[in-house]
Amino acid sequence: MRWRKLLLTALVALVVALNAVAFGYAVAEGTHTELAIAALQLVFAVYTLVIAALSVFQDNDDAHWNAIMHITILTAVASLLLGTASILPNTPIPTGRQPSSILRTFVTVLGADDDDAVLTTMWYTITGLYIAVCFVASTTPLGPPLHYPPDLIYPEKQVKAITNPDQENVCGIYSASPWDVLMFSYTTKVVWLGYTAQSLEIGDLPIVPYDMRAAFNYTMMRQAMRKWKLKIFSWSPTPGSGWSLVYTLLRVNWLAFLAEFLLAAVSACLFYVPALFMKGFISYLEVDPFRVEKEWGWFYVFGLFMANAISFLVTGQLWSLSTTSIQVRLKIQLNTLLFSKTLVRKDVASSAAKPADANAKGTENGGKAEKKDEEDEFSSKAQIMTLMTTDVDRVSDFAWHLFALVDSPIEILIGTIFLYKLLGVSCFFGLAVILLFLPLNHFAGTIFVGTQENLMKARDERVALMNEILGAIRMLKFMAWERSFEKRVMGIRERELKYQKLHYTIETLWNAIWNGSPILVTLVAFWHYAVIRGEPLTPSIAFTSIIVFNELKFALNALPETFINMLQSFVSLRRIEKYLNSSEVNQVPILAEQPKTIALQSCTITWPQDRSGGSNASSLAPSAASTPRHKFLLVDLTLNFPQGELSLICGKLGSGKTLLLLSLLGEADVLTGQLICPRSPPDSLAMYAKVSEGEKWVIEGMCAYVPQAAWLRNASIKDNILFNLPYDEERYQQTLEACALISDLDILEDGDESEIGERGVNLSGGQKARVSLARAVYSRASVLFLDDVLSAVDAHTAHHLYHECLKGDLMKGRTVILVSHHVQLCATGASYIVALDNGRVLFEGGRDAFQSSGIIRSLGQTSTAQDDGEEKEKLIEIEDEVLGEHSEGESTTAAEACASSSVIDVKKLKEKKPARKLVEEETRAVGRIKKDIWATFFWACGHHWYWSIFGLIFAVASLAPVFENGWLRYWSAAALNGAGESPSFYISIYAGITGIGLVLTTLRWFVLYNGSIRASTVLYKRLLESVLFADIRFHDTVSRGRLLNRFGKDFEGIDSSLSDNFGRTIICALSALTTIVTVSFVGGWPFLVIIIVLAWMYYQVAKVYGQTSRDMRRLDSVSRSPLYSIYGETIAGVPVLRAFGASSKLLRDMLSFVDTNSNPYYWMWGVNRWLSIRFNLLSAAIVGAAGLACLVTPNISASLAGFALAFASSITGDLLFMVRRFVGLEQSMVALERIKEYSELKREPPEFVEPRPAPSWPSQGEIKCENLVIKYAPELPDVLHNLNFEVRPGEKVGILGRTGSGKSTLALSFFRFVEPTRGRILIDDVDIAKIGLTDLRGRLTIIPQDPSILSGTLRSTLDVFDEYEDAEIYEALRRVHLIPSESAESENTEETLATVNANVFRDLDFSVSEGGENFSTGEKQLLCMARAILKRSKVLVMDEATASVDYATDELIGKTIRHEFAESTILTIAHRLRTVIDYDRIMLLDQGSIVEFDKPSVLLKDSNSRFYSLCKATGKEEFANLLQMAGVSK
Repeated sequence: MRWRKLLLTALVALVVALNAVAFGYAVAEGTHTELAIAALQLVFAVYTLVIAALSVFQDNDDAHWNAIMHITILTAVASLLLGTASILPNTPIPTGRQPSSILRTFVTVLGADDDDAVLTTMWYTITGLYIAVCFVASTTPLGPPLHYPPDLIYPEKQVKAITNPDQENVCGIYSASPWDVLMFSYTTKVVWLGYTAQSLEIGDLPIVPYDMRAAFNYTMMRQAMRKWKLKIFSWSPTPGSGWSLVYTLLRVNWLAFLAEFLLAAVSACLFYVPALFMKGFISYLEVDPFRVEKEWGWFYVFGLFMANAISFLVTGQLWSLSTTSIQVRLKIQLNTLLFSKTLVRKDVASSAAKPADANAKGTENGGKAEKKDEEDEFSSKAQIMTLMTTDVDRVSDFAWHLFALVDSPIEILIGTIFLYKLLGVSCFFGLAVILLFLPLNHFAGTIFVGTQENLMKARDERVALMNEILGAIRMLKFMAWERSFEKRVMGIRERELKYQKLHYTIETLWNAIWNGSPILVTLVAFWHYAVIRGEPLTPSIAFTSIIVFNELKFALNALPETFINMLQSFVSLRRIEKYLNSSEVNQVPILAEQPKTIALQSCTITWPQDRSGGSNASSLAPSAASTPRHKFLLVDLTLNFPQGELSLICGKLGSGKTLLLLSLLGEADVLTGQLICPRSPPDSLAMYAKVSEGEKWVIEGMCAYVPQAAWLRNASIKDNILFNLPYDEERYQQTLEACALISDLDILEDGDESEIGERGVNLSGGQKARVSLARAVYSRASVLFLDDVLSAVDAHTAHHLYHECLKGDLMKGRTVILVSHHVQLCATGASYIVALDNGRVLFEGGRDAFQSSGIIRSLGQTSTAQDDGEEKEKLIEIEDEVLGEHSEGESTTAAEACASSSVIDVKKLKEKKPARKLVEEETRAVGRIKKDIWATFFWACGHHWYWSIFGLIFAVASLAPVFENGWLRYWSAAALNGAGESPSFYISIYAGITGIGLVLTTLRWFVLYNGSIRASTVLYKRLLESVLFADIRFHDTVSRGRLLNRFGKDFEGIDSSLSDNFGRTIICALSALTTIVTVSFVGGWPFLVIIIVLAWMYYQVAKVYGQTSRDMRRLDSVSRSPLYSIYGETIAGVPVLRAFGASSKLLRDMLSFVDTNSNPYYWMWGVNRWLSIRFNLLSAAIVGAAGLACLVTPNISASLAGFALAFASSITGDLLFMVRRFVGLEQSMVALERIKEYSELKREPPEFVEPRPAPSWPSQGEIKCENLVIKYAPELPDVLHNLNFEVRPGEKVGILGRTGSGKSTLALSFFRFVEPTRGRILIDDVDIAKIGLTDLRGRLTIIPQDPSILSGTLRSTLDVFDEYEDAEIYEALRRVHLIPSESAESENTEETLATVNANVFRDLDFSVSEGGENFSTGEKQLLCMARAILKRSKVLVMDEATASVDYATDELIGKTIRHEFAESTILTIAHRLRTVIDYDRIMLLDQGSIVEFDKPSVLLKDSNSRFYSLCKATGKEEFANLLQMAGVSK
């Protein structure tokens, strides 16, 4: 580096020496002016020398950077000015006018007289030296190559995938030379990497500069939010108006915005310079048609090339700054802010119903408030997701419209002055017409925004519905509802496409107005100039005016478009600011400052609501707040939970147990009274991630929480349990044993490395609950909050969990607060018991007082506590003796995970293999877009006739400009020679040609968009059908986020940008083709040769770019999925994350995902700029070549040259946009490629098979199973072995067996989720394998273990397709005891009015939130049961259907089922023996075979039967009860 600086200094010293000689000459012989000029040049040279000399001794990177940049800029300016002066001819300009005085002075200042040969030689030498210095300086690197360890910023997975060993792995912008920065050559490495590598990985790309990284930007934004508040005198904006956020973003990025505006101003000034040179060149050809004085010709051609080249270099920097730097930064800043807000925001989303029913709110402030609030509440999780995706993208995309605010006005001003010089006063008539178009434009803009809003609304609605459908896909398949929901989605889709079509129509008409306006303007201006004023319209005036008018169109067009984009971005910013201002949970002090006791004093508690300043909820009484769920109150609680002991919270369904737990976690609103409870600080998980030698594991005051619906991350079981804590072998094994996970992990081939699918789809309910519990047990928390962890498991697992886990060694000295229905089991060991009933405390105190209070009886449990203990102890022993005679080693049958059909493959080999992914890595295609993808698109748009019309209209429309410019050439040639017709004749024909051209160009868009809408419909239907009818295995192995990505982002691209990119690619290609043909026709051989060389260079550049750009786009898409997943996981699991103190850990994960995603995005734009600058310089060369061809071919007249140059100047845009649009098209095709991949999935067997079963089938409900053998995959062992049994019509059969015995598999086989390998199942003598799935599943009913509920109202949940009367629905709700029966109701009426918490199930219009989250799991199971009662099938399968319900309700429901389904055949899988003891027969399964199958009374009479042993194990009193219920005398 130093030798380069020495060379620079030596060269500049030579310049100084020569300038000193020149100065001596001036002193001796020159005038005052010459002396001043020589002195000025000498001072300039000396200044440059000082900087160069100082730079030699600078080792500091910053100082070096400044010096090299400084020298480069100084010498570049000097070279440009001196170089221009040296090629300026000394002869007068041959237009008849003398050079202006400015030009003369310019030559004098920089040059010398030709008279003095010495001076001239010296002057040329100085110019040459300056150029040499500029060359050396501009190719000197600005800094050293940089390396940054990738593991500090990327997730582990990305680091492992790195294949590029390059040590210089940080973006080269800081180590590149000034010329490289101008030409974006530091990107060449990435372009080549993309071109040569088989497939790029994110880690192979250079790391983005520090100011583009997530952690840096997040810190800056946080500091700015605290430090700077917008205040102008005494005015400050209202929170949520968006202004504060705008101000913060401007303050944080002020330098970048300032640079953007300055560059915009410079580029606007350079915009018309090429047109100036073109006018000069054509004027020169008019005056000197025989090229007598060629020097001026050469000067203009050189000027034309240089003006274009310099303008492109400046614009390239402007675009780079706005697209790469500012856009990426804004995206990162807003995303990280939103994410960190989500971690502290009150979890209003879970407790709120859908915002559609906002009528509870607007009562006081009228309808206006209602609408406003609907927009403001971010009550559904999908809305929060939209903020993080759509809104943030909209704001960051605005960055590259922003500079139009500066450069458009300047361009308009300079363009107007230029036109005035050309056309005189006529230009103002033309411009007046443009002004007439502005109101039209505004009008179109408002309609456009309205359509856009409707489109977004419909799109949101569709994505939200898809989200729910994909979440409840098992239920849809069980019920055979695929077609009905397909219809529902397609209905919304139709509405969405209606708006899309309207949107396209408006856009096309708007474009027609805009393409029409410059035509009209030109016509009016030419008409006034030639007809009214009678001036001759010469070629130099005509062609230059057209170019200037066209450029003005862009400037005028950009302004309104920018304003619309600005408004849209501002709306998004306002939404984001509103979210950032929403209320947060209370801050958590450090552990040392927190109280250790857990107590409540006269507390009234309700579900969380947003009580931030803007919401009117705060002014109303809390109970009248936004959604019905909030009406539930826990009233006047005074409780004191003992430390280091087990406390139990019990109570009937919906009595407020979960709410009490959440209030202790700080997640609910305490309206009155005082609540103290320790909570984990947000960084505690990260802080205590390491355990030092001798440190206690459990940390006093840390909390852990296990919610009722388990929250699991998409990672391995082991990672879920460790949850970022260090791995302690002994503790980990103890945890697995305590949580009864050992046998489950034995069954899973990959053991604890098995990956949990999204939302835990591949684990059974019990396994999910136990993994979730294990996370809390393993944690370092001293306080554990457990919400109903025992309900999802069977009796003996519950017993095991209670004794080994809750009362085991791992829990010694830890405070455990447990919500449970298993009161008998838990009451024995609980030191403190709270019983709730409808929001009030029924009882609080010790266990002895509780046992004697008799409350336990009201909860439907009879046996005394002591028997309970014995009973369970025995149960375990007996289970092991009775059902566990086979050794564990053999039990490799599929697990309880059969509850989910996606059992992870089991092979006999047990050696440790690398764990397989359940959720497959998202695939991305490699290389070019395949032919079949293009074919899919073409045939989706239309058939042969469509493409014939398409081809014809596009071809004809592309010829329009040839006729327009051809006629103008003819006219202007006539005007120049002073011959021909009157101007009116020429102008009317010109008007006719341009009018027809406009109609054709508009028509082609209508043709294109028509095909596009058809393609959107066809492709969406195809994808939807494919996904809905895919087999269940697919849904278990593919994450919901990935599917939503297809239905959301990918389809948005196909709807809105695919056709646009396709159309514009073809338009630009045809336009470029016509241009090249036309100009070659005019320029002849010289031009053709140059064009062939340039075309070859074009092709090489475009080929390399296309490959890399496609890969970048794919990487961007793929890296966006984990980001969406972490958003989704976080939004869903916020209470769990906060309870564990995992917020900062998650924020750190998210920052590394953001870096992973922003990297390909940054380089995607970088590669784009790399291409643009090369193409633009090539285009400048084409324009120069066209000028050169016109200059050296004597027979080209001025009008023909104008014609050729007008075309050549348009090729710049055409060629660049052709490649960019084509790559855009290929990138949109990537979306289609991803959609096509999922449109061709393996389908389930057909819905209907002819002949279809009779409409009344099954009328009896008789079931026969013959030699049934089932396995989950060909290479796996059998799960069910040769089952043979018959169930008579109307029989009730209970199915019992230990975990993994095949109970759920049997249930699934009735619905053909798994197909038999051998054997068959007959229902009413119909082989179910021979009928269609819809017929089969529609006629049977299953009540699954995991209840699925869709959002909407209570009525739409129970009666999805409006088939039942309200009275029938109420009756069903009574049957499942969600509302009291008629008789009980009349007694309770008075009382209900007085109580705070009314029964919500009386209101069928009650809002059900996403996934039914405003109901407890037990309530959801009862709703599923009510749905089954409405359906009234002949065959009913119940899989653990009442596991989450308290015993009393379970018994009542048992009665209901026996009464309601007296005629039906029922198969019940149960863990509670009481549920099935009075059934007709009991089937006992073990290892996939039937061990016993007979009446309970018969089995109980045989003391050797396993069923007898099972019942006996329940303890004396319970055994006696069971005997009595089964009708067996002792």
